[in-house]
Amino acid sequence: MPVPFNSKEAKKTDQHKQLGLWDRPCLDPTHRIKLAMKEALRNTSLSREQVVDEMNRLAAAEGLTTNGRSQKVTLALLDKWLAPGATQHIIPLKLLPIFCTVTGSVAPLQALAAPLSAWVISAEEEKLLEWARLEVERRRLRKRARQLAQEVGIE
Repeated sequence: MPVPFNSKEAKKTDQHKQLGLWDRPCLDPTHRIKLAMKEALRNTSLSREQVVDEMNRLAAAEGLTTNGRSQKVTLALLDKWLAPGATQHIIPLKLLPIFCTVTGSVAPLQALAAPLSAWVISAEEEKLLEWARLEVERRRLRKRARQLAQEVGIE
């Protein structure tokens, strides 16, 4: 006899697993990105005007535009990208790395990756992670070497 999808029996036997409403991660990154951008602006020594100027300089060097009327980032546009209520206004993906470069923060990229349980790490963190991997491997090999030494009677 089939077990009803949302029945207590299904939960006991774990035959059909359905995520609850609050168990599903929100895949819309808009709110998280806006918060992360605000945090990045708070933590930079640049003014908003300086951020806009530097973003326009880097975008021009890359041949990128905002696709808006002015084709440039303006202070008003930056404010819309940061406004939680302005859900229709979000920084274009092609300009997000430029914003991160200017502010020196990967937090907005991390906000984009978070629902996927992915992490954006800095070059320094990447080196630390590589060191940790090598250290774990070194310890594993050292343990194996001790085991072999005991098996052949060296230790």
